[in-house]
Amino acid sequence: MKRQRFAASGLLVLLAVAPAVVLAAPPPALFAPRAAAAPLAITASVSPSVAVSEDSYVPAGQIHEGDLVSVMGDVRIEGEVTGSVVVVMGSIELSGHVAGDMVSVMSRSHLAESAAIDGEFVSVGWSPQRDQGSQIGGEIVNVNFMNLLPFAGHGGGLRGLLRFLLIWHLIKLTFLFIILLVITALLPRRLSAMAAAFPSRWGWAFLVGLLTYAGVLIGALVLAVTVIGIPLALMLWFVAKMLNWVGLAAIFYLMGQSMGRNLFRRELPHIASVLGGFILYALMSMVPLLGWLFGMVLSILALGLVLVTRFGAETAVGPAPATVTPGPAAPPPHPATPPPAVPVVGEPPRAW
Repeated sequence: MKRQRFAASGLLVLLAVAPAVVLAAPPPALFAPRAAAAPLAITASVSPSVAVSEDSYVPAGQIHEGDLVSVMGDVRIEGEVTGSVVVVMGSIELSGHVAGDMVSVMSRSHLAESAAIDGEFVSVGWSPQRDQGSQIGGEIVNVNFMNLLPFAGHGGGLRGLLRFLLIWHLIKLTFLFIILLVITALLPRRLSAMAAAFPSRWGWAFLVGLLTYAGVLIGALVLAVTVIGIPLALMLWFVAKMLNWVGLAAIFYLMGQSMGRNLFRRELPHIASVLGGFILYALMSMVPLLGWLFGMVLSILALGLVLVTRFGAETAVGPAPATVTPGPAAPPPHPATPPPAVPVVGEPPRAW
């Protein structure tokens, strides 16, 4: 009986506590309120502000705070840049938004249909590719001088820079060749005199040319400090350049004469000799670093040669030639004895 009473009491307690436990329990998941959807996160871009020889990428939905500068790298912007974008010798693909200005220097630029630039757009080098629908709020400055050069292509980066330097070097060589032809036609005898003096005067020529280049550089810098002296500095540089061209023509003439004697066993004309030396110089100048060093040494020798030989005059500046001491004077010749007169037949003999 006690067990039955104890079981009945426990059952009554359980029935009394069960409703309270059920009411205190959390509602089931079926009736729980629906969780709110997480908002779309817009994060800041991790692209560096200044990148050298590295690519920069701002994906869609991201914001790059501040300016973005890239040197010799590729830039792709699909999101937003709050500052300005500067790309030098690289490429840029813009399909997003730039709040500031965008500057492209010797770089390939492409503005997609969804591209938007609030500030100015400056392109130096190649013309940009702009799709219909792209927006530019400020002014557009396009200096597309690379389109005027043949075989310049379209695009920047390191390859574009090397292509530009090669084309510029070829233009300089062409201009130098024309100048050398004019000098050779006007001063053939002086070029021959300078070329003949070069083997024995090259040491003096290098020393004088080196000192003259240093003097011209210092003088031009001193004159350029004042506004009035800038024209004089330019004139000083032009005179030094003219003397350098004349000296180069003389050295090329000597090189061509050596080629003619060794290869063709004969003397070449002045223009052919200068052309032969110029071809060797042009080929050497194409070699990186070594060609620059060769051209610099040759320019120093050329300038010094013109000054040492006094522009190809007969007497050259340098050590005086050895004088020959005259020997004793020769005795005067004896007067010739006249031949004896022969009497004519039939005439009386004359008294001698």
